[in-house]
Amino acid sequence: MNSLFTILKDLQINVPQSQLGHSFVLCGQTQSGKSTIVSKLTSQSIQEQAGLIYTQQKTNIIGYQAVLQYFEVSGQAFKQLLTLPLNKQSYQQYSYILAIDLSDNPHEILNVCNAEIRYIKEETEKKLQQSIDVDTFKQLELNIYDKIMTHHDKNRIIPSYVPIIIVGWKYDLFSKNLDQESRKWITRGLRYLAHSNNCSLVFGSNQDYQLVKQTLQYNVKPSTPIYQFDHLKQLCITQLSDSIENINLPPSGNNPLDGFNKIIKDQIVAVANNQKKKKQSKITEEDWNNYKEEKIDRLIKQFEFQQKQTAKQEETVLI
Repeated sequence: MNSLFTILKDLQINVPQSQLGHSFVLCGQTQSGKSTIVSKLTSQSIQEQAGLIYTQQKTNIIGYQAVLQYFEVSGQAFKQLLTLPLNKQSYQQYSYILAIDLSDNPHEILNVCNAEIRYIKEETEKKLQQSIDVDTFKQLELNIYDKIMTHHDKNRIIPSYVPIIIVGWKYDLFSKNLDQESRKWITRGLRYLAHSNNCSLVFGSNQDYQLVKQTLQYNVKPSTPIYQFDHLKQLCITQLSDSIENINLPPSGNNPLDGFNKIIKDQIVAVANNQKKKKQSKITEEDWNNYKEEKIDRLIKQFEFQQKQTAKQEETVLI
């Protein structure tokens, strides 16, 4: 078996021209679901190790044989390995999969996602400038800008030198544990981050990951763009398919992200306070019922007995 560094050195060289080849680098916070995503997509067991984990998959994409290579950055301590597989042979068939845990700290999801996107872009630009010559880098920039300039939001989209697919994972828990209003605003916020950063966005879970699979296949062999944007269902929006107008930004001044964060925080706090009040109200009602059964009935009987005793005494006096 070849070492990981041998694989990285020869990346893309061993893929026949008759086949499609693509490399996906999975990154994101610890426990965001990276290993599970690879396992589900490749039907292979999860590899329990840290560092840069390599998995290869041979598959069929719309009639074409394809060799897909997955590099999972396992553990935040190994974030510097993010661009290790990126070189002058691989950059044109290369994408990032940014895994975001939708079930963890919902009020922080947008900030976490934004920070990860910025880190990926900065590290990728530095690595590309080191790996390819100046003219090739300029041509890459021109190709990306040409695509963006055809979109009516062109002045609000920040280019990405390598495609980034944001995968909101654990959608089942997200849908189960959060109210509709919170889910709506978190989803809109993620759409804004994805669209303004020239990324794709898709939701998935252990039980339902077909849209994730379709999005990755679209990156390998682009066909018809996917645009499923119902806020109460799993999203799937490929790169440059969305629009600021359809996202419906909050009134927030110059920074829509601040507006989204404020609404999400206020909504989550309001729901939590409402649930707390309901719980307190329920406990009070239960306590009252218990008190009524055990004590009030006894007090009523005692009062009735005292009334009867008083009546008897009054009758005795009259006699």
